[in-house]
Amino acid sequence: MKEPNEWNQRMFPWLYPYGNRMNYLSLWDQPERMEDEEDFRRLQEMYPIMARRLKPYVDEVCSLLEYPGSMMYDEYPDQLSLRKKSLEIWERAEKGERFGKDAPGWEQVQDLIGVLLLQEMMCRRKTNRRRYTPVKVIDTLSKR
Repeated sequence: MKEPNEWNQRMFPWLYPYGNRMNYLSLWDQPERMEDEEDFRRLQEMYPIMARRLKPYVDEVCSLLEYPGSMMYDEYPDQLSLRKKSLEIWERAEKGERFGKDAPGWEQVQDLIGVLLLQEMMCRRKTNRRRYTPVKVIDTLSKR
């Protein structure tokens, strides 16, 4: 049986505009971040159709890259690795989507996928930095 919160979230998505309830509670005391989230979601709704169709595949690949030491968190990500990940995203999208006979080729979408991938990586890197801010430790022994 599903949790009541999960059921509420599926039946009443407008109650949880920022994802799950815990995310909503963490944004509650930070109105600036809440506004940023709203703006980001609103602007994503204005993406072109092809970008909106490819975005879930970009999110999926980025979720697989979220581990310590990943290329996503490299100071200077390798352009060849980014191109390979973009091709992997396109292959997943071709399998999962029904583009029909007017399907674009890899050459037509590689730049779009690259931009979506870089944007998502940038957002996740920013979130990762904010989550793991270094704590300043005061060395009390050296001051004695």
